[in-house]
Amino acid sequence: MNRVARISLRVLLRWGMVLLAIAIGRMAALAGPPQPAVAIDTLMTTLQERGQFNGAILVAEQGDILYRKGFGKADITSGTVFAPDTVSDIGSVTKQFTAMAIMILAERRRLSYDDLISKYIPEFSGASHLGRITVRQLLTHTSGIPDYGDLGIDDSGLNQSALIVALLKRDADVSKAGIKYRYSNAGYALLAIVIQRVSGQRFSDFLAREIFLPCEMRNTFVYDDHAVKRPGMAVGYGTFGQVDDGGPTSVPGDGGIYSTVDDLFKWDLTLYTEKLVTQSTLAEAFRPASVEVGKSIYGFGWNVGSDGANKYIWHTGSHAGFRAFIERRLNQRLTVIMLTNMGNSKRQEINSAIQNILAGRPYVLPKQSGAQQLYRTIGESGIEKALQQYKALKRSNDYDLGEPELNSLGYQLLYGDRNLSGAIAIFKLNSLEHPLSSNTFDSLGEAYQVNGERRHAIVSYEIAVTLDPFNGHAKEMLKKLQFDYRLGWFTCVLAVVGAAVLLGSVVLRKRRMGTPSRSGRPSFIRRDS
Repeated sequence: MNRVARISLRVLLRWGMVLLAIAIGRMAALAGPPQPAVAIDTLMTTLQERGQFNGAILVAEQGDILYRKGFGKADITSGTVFAPDTVSDIGSVTKQFTAMAIMILAERRRLSYDDLISKYIPEFSGASHLGRITVRQLLTHTSGIPDYGDLGIDDSGLNQSALIVALLKRDADVSKAGIKYRYSNAGYALLAIVIQRVSGQRFSDFLAREIFLPCEMRNTFVYDDHAVKRPGMAVGYGTFGQVDDGGPTSVPGDGGIYSTVDDLFKWDLTLYTEKLVTQSTLAEAFRPASVEVGKSIYGFGWNVGSDGANKYIWHTGSHAGFRAFIERRLNQRLTVIMLTNMGNSKRQEINSAIQNILAGRPYVLPKQSGAQQLYRTIGESGIEKALQQYKALKRSNDYDLGEPELNSLGYQLLYGDRNLSGAIAIFKLNSLEHPLSSNTFDSLGEAYQVNGERRHAIVSYEIAVTLDPFNGHAKEMLKKLQFDYRLGWFTCVLAVVGAAVLLGSVVLRKRRMGTPSRSGRPSFIRRDS
């Protein structure tokens, strides 16, 4: 081949490569960024690999499913996978169904939002605060009824009758209704009682007939005392891997519903229709309550927010090891639904990432659990190493080390592992990191109390009550400990006084026996016969 031919061939090859590069570039430009479903799958797969998501997720746009997938195990023992049709506890997402039941009854003129609840729960008629609460105020968390923990009520063993009695005993702790927003599970439990008494049906039956059946939610039910756990249902696990499955509820309304992401999507679609109630009724439900103090973002069973001109409603759920999330962006008809069963999951952060993907914006991965990392270190190297590691993790900014994370770790050590000194160390750390939190000192007081350190427990509970006078648990424990403390002192004083009296009587008796008789001899000496 001559020189001219070789040069021509080189030129052609170079030009060919240039043209190929241009073509590839144009194809890439035409392809643009990854499709939303692909990008969401990349996000969710990454989260599952990092141990941050175990459950099912569904994303829909304009009524069509954009992404639907399950990750991990619904039941570790059986190996059952978590799928979009896996039945799982939705926790407080139940509240929107309780609210819908009230709206149905209101549209049928069976009740009014502004009725006093004492009309349906006459046990409250004579109560100073409970007797002045309306149905609307229960719906919007403006009733003034604190949550169970702040009332010092253990809701795990309650039934509906016991709840009414317990609330009446604490009527003085209920604030004036309509003044401010204060989230109250007890309030929604009372709404379930209202629904039962007005409809004449059990809460679970009313929801099944009036909501689940019309919505064709075939895998959704209230898991109460009359329900049976179905095969294939998800098992709940705690943040640290322990089984935390909860159980049937005797006080439904604030929680208790089991469902699937598929069924919750049917619920979402129904809310764009008038199958259950009118759109004007729903418009009122999707409007935050007016309050005199502070601000409310809560309507009827939904949190309400806005992103510019776009209105969205959302709710989270949390019970035992189960977590739930639903958000509906009303103008765009964008819906994100998540159900998980492995303890705390970053549902709101995951939702934010998905919203950024759908908007074509970059996103940030949620922080990993600092509590899980510290727990591993405690098991392998002890509490001191974990406290050193905490400082390093805090500097890295890659881990969530917030108050709830440390609190959950403390309780796992306190009750799960019975590592009392470790629990106290973690609760101390949490109270130092969050010195204005009543909850951290409440938890520290509980650890001291379990460890038998009564004086330290009293001081911690006193700080908790000072920071939040409505912290019912701290107030109740403080009252109990102070009573026990006074009783202990009183018992001690009685014992000392009793001992002194006994000793005095013995001494007196001896003195009497040792007193000389008239004959000049001691009375205890026998005379010769």
